[in-house]
Amino acid sequence: MVEKRGKADMICRLLPALILTAAISIAGALAATVTVGGEGCDYASVQKAVEEANPGDTITVLSGTYKGNVLVDKSIVIRGRDTGSGKPVIEGTGAGSTMTVSADRVTLEGLVVKNGGFGKAGIEVISNKNFIRNNVISDNRWYGIYLSNSGENVISGNSVTKNKYGIWIPAGSDGNRISENDLSKNANANAVDAGVNRWEKNGYDDLGEAETSYRISGGSNVDPAPRAVRPEPAEETKTSTITVKITIPRPIIGS
Repeated sequence: MVEKRGKADMICRLLPALILTAAISIAGALAATVTVGGEGCDYASVQKAVEEANPGDTITVLSGTYKGNVLVDKSIVIRGRDTGSGKPVIEGTGAGSTMTVSADRVTLEGLVVKNGGFGKAGIEVISNKNFIRNNVISDNRWYGIYLSNSGENVISGNSVTKNKYGIWIPAGSDGNRISENDLSKNANANAVDAGVNRWEKNGYDDLGEAETSYRISGGSNVDPAPRAVRPEPAEETKTSTITVKITIPRPIIGS
């Protein structure tokens, strides 16, 4: 009787773990990939695709411009695909943040994100353990990327340009890794960080020629291996050449 009871107790202890493992396996098997784009795609709107997605799904956004702000409140992947006319553009309304990530474990990659509003961002992250990579975040009225009470994110391979501020991380957002991004032409500052985060191998257009490290404004963070991002050379000015033919008359010799 004691032996049978011991086996029953063991099964009771293992059963929750087995159920959880099975649930995770089923969820992984049911994860879907949907497309956003023109005719023949599953959705025409990125926000609509997010609203109808399940955690674990992948939303593939094809080349084109998609207007409107996007709230990502599920653990999903949103991946841009260049189908011949460039990365897909998520163009905000000019009020609020263009993309707000409120769920943990979200991936945003391969997108152009622009037109975030005054005091807001192209991409605003208010959650943890996300991947923001290989995007172009440009032409936002305030921040390119903004983290708020957000930790353990990986922000890598992005071009953050022509915003008021490039990447802004206030106090309370710690344990983030910011690497191999290009920060240029941001009006007030390329990078501000009051948290405790890891910066490495980012490119800055305001890096001095003799500098071997880059101090991040706002706190004590330093990028120990920065790269210089130099402005593209101006297009050569074309000049036209005018050929002037001068005829010198022959002298007249008297007879």
